[in-house]
Amino acid sequence: MIAQDKPYPIFTADHLDATMKTLGPNVAGIRASLAGGDFATAKERAIRSREQLATTVTFWRDNGRRDALALLGTALNRMDALDAALSVEAVDPTTVGTLTSEIGDACAACHEIYREQEPGSGEYRLRSVALR
Repeated sequence: MIAQDKPYPIFTADHLDATMKTLGPNVAGIRASLAGGDFATAKERAIRSREQLATTVTFWRDNGRRDALALLGTALNRMDALDAALSVEAVDPTTVGTLTSEIGDACAACHEIYREQEPGSGEYRLRSVALR
């Protein structure tokens, strides 16, 4: 089979759920590392978080959710800016704090629309509105 004959990879709701469950601790780790002044670890976690979040574009595109794509784009842009801010010799804590808040705001806005918490377990799941 040649490359053109391979089917396009599908990113399902289950893939999105698994990504969100591993992304959450990484984003929390960014905040914890920044609070401790460990900018190198914060940068590593930011890079990994961006890699994880970027894979979700397929899900949102396949489901025609332009608003989610816009929020995703904002979060990814802010993660890129955070990476750059953490890459300088003299890291500015105010700048990285602001960027981290902006990332959180973009995530929260998307979660408000597309995620819901199960009352019994406290686990989060995708709202049915996310699916076409």
